[in-house]
Formats: sequence, C-alpha cells, structure tokens
Amino acid sequence: MKYRILLDLKDQLFTAVDVNDSNNFGNGTTIEKAISNLKNNNKAA
Repeated sequence: MKYRILLDLKDQLFTAVDVNDSNNFGNGTTIEKAISNLKNNNKAA
C-alpha cells in the first residue's frame, strides 16, 4: 500500500492517506500510529 503523510500543525496529529483512495485514512499522534490506523481501517472495509 502506498500512502502519503500529512501533519495537522494545529492539533499535532499525523494523517496517513491511501494514495489510491483518499477516503481511506488513519490518524495518530505519531507517523507509525497513523500508518497502523490506516492499515487497520483498510482491513475493516
């Protein structure tokens, strides 16, 4: 899976977004947590 990482400077949250489906994303306080949440969200779909 390819993804891009965004950082919300206001809330200090990372977001990992699937490059093929922008509706599939995960948030976390670290990049690793955001990626993990993205992968877990992908399994639930």
